[in-house]
Amino acid sequence: MRDRWRVVGASVRGTAHVQSGTECQDASLWRLVHSVQGVPVLLLTASDGAGSAAHSAEGAQLVCAALLDELERLTRHDGFALEGLDAHALLAGLRAALERQATEQGYLLRDLACTLLAGVVVPGAAWFMQVGDGAIVMQDESDLRLHVWPDSGEYANQTYFVTDVPQGHVHEAVYSGDWRRVALLTDGLQGLALSNAGRAPHAPFFEPVFRTLELAQDGWPEYLGSGLKQFLDSPAVNARTSDDKTLLLACALDVPEIGSDAPVMPDHQDADLRTEAGPPA
Repeated sequence: MRDRWRVVGASVRGTAHVQSGTECQDASLWRLVHSVQGVPVLLLTASDGAGSAAHSAEGAQLVCAALLDELERLTRHDGFALEGLDAHALLAGLRAALERQATEQGYLLRDLACTLLAGVVVPGAAWFMQVGDGAIVMQDESDLRLHVWPDSGEYANQTYFVTDVPQGHVHEAVYSGDWRRVALLTDGLQGLALSNAGRAPHAPFFEPVFRTLELAQDGWPEYLGSGLKQFLDSPAVNARTSDDKTLLLACALDVPEIGSDAPVMPDHQDADLRTEAGPPA
């Protein structure tokens, strides 16, 4: 039974936010726990705060943390199964948490508007849910697979948020399979990571980042995090997007060796960025 994952994530402020002096409004968190039966359960969350909302960065951080706590609590129940997860019930709990935060801080609820991406991965299956844009990508022994195409609504710069998602725009599903690679990304990376023509993951984007993570050595999480942040803030990426960018990557560690060369990770350079990553792998 797979019990080891390597996970790295980072959120980087977009160039448009740098120019306007706006903070990074993305967040991501992850956690590896065990069910009462001893089954390893990988929990992943990411969120993009609405650019038009006054305190959306706070909302994004809150929903990631609250959902991770609730998912971990559910895994502690006897008889825990992915099929028992209910995205609508989870969202109701998150909206209640956002309403409490809004009341305590004197905000409007829409001030905390944010999207949501989440995953629960166990041996042989995975559950994913999505509200709004961004993407969840998974891979077993075959091709990359997309959970759902970004739900961006009918008009440009429109999407759906945890605070007021309408019926029909909460996307959840359980997938059977030995999912060895999982990625959550916010909409700032959609133009690089997804193919509009095929409405599918763009393999040349994902393969290098997944292989770098798989070939890294234990004890490199900070190094990997610095490399990922530098990649997300690189001129090549910033030339394609001015929005905040979050990428959360998870790889199973029992992958076959394909060579002895260590991955080439860029040296860390200080950058104006903000990271919200989980605990070390």
